[in-house]
Amino acid sequence: MQDFITWFFYFTIYAFLGYICEVVYVAIITKKITNRGYLFGPIVPIYGYGAIIVIALLWNLRDNPFLVILLGGLLTSGLEYLTSFFMELIFHMRWWDYSDKFMNLNGRICLRNSLMFIGLVVLVIYLLHPNIFNLVSLIMENKALYLTLFIIIFSIQVVDTIISTIKHVKLSVIIKKLEKLYANAKDITIENVNKAKEYIINTKVYKKLSNINIHYPSFKLRSKIGELKGNMPNLIEKIKDRFGGDKNEWYYKRKIKSPSWFTWFLSNER
Repeated sequence: MQDFITWFFYFTIYAFLGYICEVVYVAIITKKITNRGYLFGPIVPIYGYGAIIVIALLWNLRDNPFLVILLGGLLTSGLEYLTSFFMELIFHMRWWDYSDKFMNLNGRICLRNSLMFIGLVVLVIYLLHPNIFNLVSLIMENKALYLTLFIIIFSIQVVDTIISTIKHVKLSVIIKKLEKLYANAKDITIENVNKAKEYIINTKVYKKLSNINIHYPSFKLRSKIGELKGNMPNLIEKIKDRFGGDKNEWYYKRKIKSPSWFTWFLSNER
C-alpha cells in the first residue's frame, strides 16, 4: 500500500507540474491564462503517467544518458500517440493535432514535441526526481500525514475524473447532433432554422464550443461531414454561416429556454 501511495504522490506532483507547463506555454502563445487539461483540477494526467513510466523504467539507467534520451523519447511519444488515439476513439474529438507540424505521425505526435518531451525526461531524471524523491520520502515518514493527504487528494481526483468524463461525453454527443443539425438544415423550415440559431447562440451550447476553442487551440473535430472536419474555429464558423446573422450576435446573449423541437432533436437520434 505504501508503494502505491508513493507512486500516487509522484503522479500527482508531476501532473501538477505538467499543468503549470501547459498553462504557461499556452499563455505565451495566446496571451491569456486558461485552465488546461482534461480535468477541472490543476493537473494534466498524461504528464503524471509519463513521469511515472519514465521513472519506473529509466531511473536505474540514469548512468547511461544516451539510453535515457533514446528510450525517454520513445516512451513519451508513444504515450502521447496512444492517448490521442484512444481519446479520439472514445470522444470523437482530438485535443491536439500536429498535422501542420514538421515530421508528424498522423497528426498525433511531431518532432518538435518529441524533442520537448526528451528535454523533460532529462529534467525529470537528472534534476527534478532526486528532489521530489526526498520530498515524498519525508512525507511517507509520517503515516498520519501521508494517509490523510492520500485520502483527500485521491478522492478529489476520482470525483474530478468522473465529472470531467461525463462532461466530455455529453459534449461529444452535443457536437455530433449539431453536425446532424448542420447537415439537415436545408430541409428545416426558415422558422425552425431561426429558432435553432437562437437556441445555439443564447444557451451554453455555443459557449461550450467557444471555450474548447480557447482552452485547446489545437482541438480537432472527428466528423463524418466533410465540411466540418478540422479545428473548432472551423466548426463554429460553419455553424454561423449555415444559420446566418452577424457574428456579434453570437456573443453575450442571455440564456433562454430551448425550442421543444430542437430539444427533441438534441435528445434523439434520427
